[in-house]
Amino acid sequence: MNRYFNYLFSVPSALILMLMFAFAIGVATFIENDYGTIAARAVVFNSWWLELCLFLLCSIFIFNVFKYKLYFVRKLPILFLHLSFIFIIIGAGITRYIGTEGVMRIKEGGLNNQFISSNLFLEFKIHDNIREYNGKKELLLSSISNNFFSIPVNFENYRINVEYQDFIHDPIDKLVLNSIDGTRILEFIVPAKTGGMDSKYLMENSIQNINDLSVSFNNKNSVELHITEQDSTFYFSCIYDVEYMKMSDQSKGILVANQRHVLNHKILYTINGKNIVFKNAFKNASLTQVSSGVKNKEEQSDLLKIKLSVLEKDTIIDLYGNSGLISNKEYFSFNNLFFSFSYGPINHTLPFAIALKDFQLDRYPGSESPSSFASEIQVVDGDNTFDYRIFMNNVLNYRGYRFFQSSYDSDEKGTILSVNQDKWGTIVTYFGYLSLLLSVLSLMISRFSRINLLTKKLNNNS
Repeated sequence: MNRYFNYLFSVPSALILMLMFAFAIGVATFIENDYGTIAARAVVFNSWWLELCLFLLCSIFIFNVFKYKLYFVRKLPILFLHLSFIFIIIGAGITRYIGTEGVMRIKEGGLNNQFISSNLFLEFKIHDNIREYNGKKELLLSSISNNFFSIPVNFENYRINVEYQDFIHDPIDKLVLNSIDGTRILEFIVPAKTGGMDSKYLMENSIQNINDLSVSFNNKNSVELHITEQDSTFYFSCIYDVEYMKMSDQSKGILVANQRHVLNHKILYTINGKNIVFKNAFKNASLTQVSSGVKNKEEQSDLLKIKLSVLEKDTIIDLYGNSGLISNKEYFSFNNLFFSFSYGPINHTLPFAIALKDFQLDRYPGSESPSSFASEIQVVDGDNTFDYRIFMNNVLNYRGYRFFQSSYDSDEKGTILSVNQDKWGTIVTYFGYLSLLLSVLSLMISRFSRINLLTKKLNNNS
């Protein structure tokens, strides 16, 4: 056993672990490039095996400090080098498990004392009008990681289980023809936000937002564009005047608002400045959701499907969420109990508030590209208030929180600040950097260092 122990905590083991760590970071770089940052975190950075690797490395460094008696003066350069690795690894661990990161949005003239977390959570509530149960689980989901989880809950006499069913990043609708439980579905072509064209689908008896227009098909609710079918011909009425252009001969015209008109194929309709083309109508069709691509785009919502089991019954729940916004809660009753579920970031409350006095954006001359942006803010902490300017290299550090200028709202009237609360992790990591610097300095000035010993030997030979 001593032989295995000594080998595990030997210098060759440390070298092997460092090579494994470097290889893992390299792999994570490729994963992040191909699948997104969340996938890299789920597969590598937050994996148990990488944490085990760092734990063993830290243990080896600590063990070797005492094994080789590095605390003697003549070995100070090596001691400081070991301490630098120890402090940096411990600091990373504190950041990982204790630190908090998030995003804070403030409009000009507004005041905010909350920020939303960078990490995503599944939150749920169960009640029966008498008692209540609250649950929360942090999730890190991606298209290439093992996302499975199961949460058993004992609530009164009910056996409840919340279980992972599926995860679809950046979901889009996919049409399935000749479906057993299908219905009539209309297909429209609209401009894509990222360029090109997109297909949008509208199911019978439903309302859908298509190119920022509320559109219904055989649904009597009030919408901007209402579509009906009669004798296999489709008609529409709109609350706006509709401009049209026939693609065959480029002829144009205007259709009067609040009157019924025939909905034709291959005609470009412009409604309140929004373009839409009626492409197809399908019978016995259904919609399923699939990922729009391989790489997960953090600014778009993802779909988490969970299975809720109560006694002998179960149901599937669709939850949408992303890292940028607080998600809406899904409320429903099931098997004589009431539930609410949500998937997304959670709110954190600051012990003070920040007001945005002015957001400033500068652009390169003759271009719309931003060259710099800054936030003129005021910190409000009880009777203590002070002004501050946050920009690229000027960070607000106050009461253990650090605020960085991250981005801004699309209307350029609000700021987006990155928030970091990691006082102890930062301090310990800085000790690691300081120890690394002391290692280099002591290597240069120590009379026991290899450099000075070689210098003396050369001088004596000369």
